[in-house]
Amino acid sequence: MKELIITILSIIGIGIALYIGITRARHKKVACLIDGSGCNKVINSKWSHTLGIKNEWLGIIYYISIIIGTLILSQYISIIIAMKIAASLSLLYSIVLTYIQAKILKHYCLYYLCTSLVNLGLFIILII
Repeated sequence: MKELIITILSIIGIGIALYIGITRARHKKVACLIDGSGCNKVINSKWSHTLGIKNEWLGIIYYISIIIGTLILSQYISIIIAMKIAASLSLLYSIVLTYIQAKILKHYCLYYLCTSLVNLGLFIILII
C-alpha cells in the first residue's frame, strides 16, 4: 500500500511539473487559479531555477527517481536512505520556495503549493 501511495503522489508531482514545463517551453502562461497572474510571476521569477535548471525539470527527475527507487530498487538499504534524504531535501526546498512566495514575491502559485503538499506527503511516507 505504501508503494502505491508513493507512486500516486509522484505521478501527481510529475503531472504538475510537466504542465508547468511544457507551458513554459511553449512560451504560454499557465492558468493561475489563485490570483490571476500570480503563478506566472512565481514561475518566471529568479527563484524558478536551481543551478541553472528550471525547478519543474528537477521535480520531474526527483519524482521519477522516487518511483524507480520505490518499485524497482527498494530492496537496497542505500537506495532507501537516498530516498529519505531526497525527500527531506525536497521538503526543505519546498518550504523555502513557499516562504519566497509569501514574503518576497507576495504572490502564490497553486501548482507550486500543490507540489509542496506532494513533497510533504512523500516525506511523511518515506520517513515513517
